[in-house]
Amino acid sequence: MKVFLDTGAFLALADEDDKYHYAATSVYTELLQAKAQLLTSNFVLSETYTLIRLKVGHRAAVEFMKSFGGIKILRVSEAIEKTAKMIFVRYDDKDFSFVDCTSFAFFDYHRFDHAFAFDNHFRQYRFKRYIVVLPAASR
Repeated sequence: MKVFLDTGAFLALADEDDKYHYAATSVYTELLQAKAQLLTSNFVLSETYTLIRLKVGHRAAVEFMKSFGGIKILRVSEAIEKTAKMIFVRYDDKDFSFVDCTSFAFFDYHRFDHAFAFDNHFRQYRFKRYIVVLPAASR
């Protein structure tokens, strides 16, 4: 099983005060136990470092940078960026960030199984065939 980790999942793991922290910790533990292939992008990580720094502090962001392992980092190529721009332009009725659009482009290209996220952007885009990992209480 391939699972793409989104910024919200990372933030929830890093911030004990985040409303999804305990759910994120539980899901992440299950993914590790299931030996799921965990992936994210360099753009998601950039966004994550910034959000952790703003919400939890610089030290927490640095610790996050140092601590996570076993997650494959996909680099946004020129082709992925071009696809993301087309997605961004097309979906003017949604509040997708450009980072979201790069993630969607990776989903289109790699055919991931799941996203570990705490928002509905993956469903809103068009990944109804994919399961967004969300605890039942947060849907």
